[in-house]
Amino acid sequence: FSNLGFIGIPVVSSVLGAEYVVYVSQFLLIYNLVFYTYGRTLMRGKFNLAALRSLINPGNIACVLAMVLVLANIQLPGFLKTAVDYLGGAASPLALVSVGFTLANANVKEIFGDKKLYLFTFLKLLVLPLVLLPLLRLLPVDDGLAAVCLVMFGMPVGSMPLMLITERGLDGRTCTAAVIMSTILCVVTVPILMSFV
Repeated sequence: FSNLGFIGIPVVSSVLGAEYVVYVSQFLLIYNLVFYTYGRTLMRGKFNLAALRSLINPGNIACVLAMVLVLANIQLPGFLKTAVDYLGGAASPLALVSVGFTLANANVKEIFGDKKLYLFTFLKLLVLPLVLLPLLRLLPVDDGLAAVCLVMFGMPVGSMPLMLITERGLDGRTCTAAVIMSTILCVVTVPILMSFV
């Protein structure tokens, strides 16, 4: 499960343009649906219908509102647009600050000394997105949407799985290491992915 919100939105906005962020909103809705059903089922071993209530949260409500605004061609008043732009601009630095705090409390030798983690990160950030690229080319989508899909598939590991692990009282060191390493290495892999678009 990737970090689509805090890193995906700013990356898509800066690399492809703000007009493509609406596609990220759609990704986030699908992501959350899969996370709160399949992801929670993986952790608990059984499906829990009550987990679907977790889908009603500020992030999903914002995604739905964003799609309604775009589809209905509703323009926000200037002061609201400015406030939203400032909040959006703060998302990426805040995510990186969060990773920095986690890194400060982590065993750096344990993280960067794990060869399996490098393999996982390579597969997650480069191989999987590049395997999916030919499949995207088969679909009747424009190049911009294909680029958004490629970026979304190549985002680093998100913190939501770590929250589930913590909630269950399990050891989250490997997940923490995957979040840190994939976030740091995506600075290199995202430009590589963009060269294929």
